[in-house]
Amino acid sequence: MRLALVSSVWALGIVSVAFVGCSRTHDRDVQSRAYEPSAAEQRRIDERRAEERKAEERKADERRAEERKAEDRRIEEQRRADEERRAEEQRRAEERRTAERRTDERVNDRRSRAIGGGPGEPAVRATPASAVATMAAARCDREVRCKHIGPKEKYRTRRDCVADQQRDSRDDLNADVCPGGIREKELNDCLQAIRDEDCGNPLDAITRLSACRSGSLCVGK
Repeated sequence: MRLALVSSVWALGIVSVAFVGCSRTHDRDVQSRAYEPSAAEQRRIDERRAEERKAEERKADERRAEERKAEDRRIEEQRRADEERRAEEQRRAEERRTAERRTDERVNDRRSRAIGGGPGEPAVRATPASAVATMAAARCDREVRCKHIGPKEKYRTRRDCVADQQRDSRDDLNADVCPGGIREKELNDCLQAIRDEDCGNPLDAITRLSACRSGSLCVGK
C-alpha cells in the first residue's frame, strides 16, 4: 500500500514537470510568433530600406555632380586666365612693334627731309596697311578695357578682334583710297578718338568716327 502511494507520487511529479516544460515551450513559440512581422509589414520594411538606399545613392550622386561642377569652374577660370594673359602679351608685343615703327618712321622722315623734303610737306606716318593694323590694335585695346572680349562676347580673344577689325578697315583705308599715305597728326587724332570712345558706344564701323575717315587721314584729301 505504501509502495503504491510512493509510486503514484513519483508519477504525478514526473507528469507535472513534463507539463510545465511543455507549457514553457508553448509560451516561447507563441511569443516568437507574436514578434514575427506579417508579409505586409515585411514588405513595408523592405520598401523603407530600399528608399533609404536610394536616398543615400542620390546624395552620393549629388556630391559627385558638385565636385564635377567645381572642377569645370576651375578649368574655365584657368582657361580665361590663360586667354587674358595671352591677350596681354599680345597687346604688349603690339605696343613694342608700334613703338619700333614710330622710331623707324621718324628716322625715315629725317632722312627724307635731309635729301630735299621741305618743312611744308605733310608728315606721312605710315602706309595705309600699317595704319589699318595700328587702328585695329587700338580698337581691340579699347574692347579689352571695356570687357567686350571673352567667351560670351563677339570676340573670344583679342587676336580674333584684331583680325576682324583689320578686315573691316581695309575696305575704307587702302593704297587705292590713300595713295599718298597717312598724315601723322591726323592718325594720332584718330587713335585718340578711339581711346576716348565711351564703352557703351559700339565701334562696329571705324568710319563712324569722323577723325578716322579716309578724308581726314589721307595725304592729298
